[in-house]
Amino acid sequence: MAVTQMTEKTLNALKGWPQQSAVDFHAKFAESVFEVLDRVEQGSVVHINENLEYELGVGDDDVMPLFTFQASDDPDITNDGGDPATKKGAFVGITPSGNLMALVATGAYELVSTAYDEEDAAAYVPNAFLTSPKTGANAARLIVGTRGTNTICGQVSQGIVNNGYGFNGVAFWPLVIYPDVA
Repeated sequence: MAVTQMTEKTLNALKGWPQQSAVDFHAKFAESVFEVLDRVEQGSVVHINENLEYELGVGDDDVMPLFTFQASDDPDITNDGGDPATKKGAFVGITPSGNLMALVATGAYELVSTAYDEEDAAAYVPNAFLTSPKTGANAARLIVGTRGTNTICGQVSQGIVNNGYGFNGVAFWPLVIYPDVA
């Protein structure tokens, strides 16, 4: 497993969160997620399935986009210390249920996510629409999308900015626009 600095992969709110009216959701990942990715980064795009579990990206589907606030291997999500029922001193995460929080795309906030296609950084210009594939090399990452073709889960606000910890991230406003129905 690659070593990642705590502040290298993040989802940060520039404006709007946390407020009493902030919209978030708590769920576990579907097992199928880990057939595509070994690790889901903070700031990744997910949606919920019929079992109320997170699946990757949005593709071109009419699903509600959400943005993960934690990574799939964060210590408050997973328990790498063994079974606390059988091992003394085993680490138990803050959320031993395995649920992690995601911010809902209909929330009134401006976010910065490091989960984007860094090779296409020049395309993240203000007002560009964002989507997120469900599979492939950019699964669950923000990429530039096409309105009318892709499910749009955000619109670039300031472009590529410092995530507040010295790493690049894309600043955007979450929104939901479903593909045109023929």
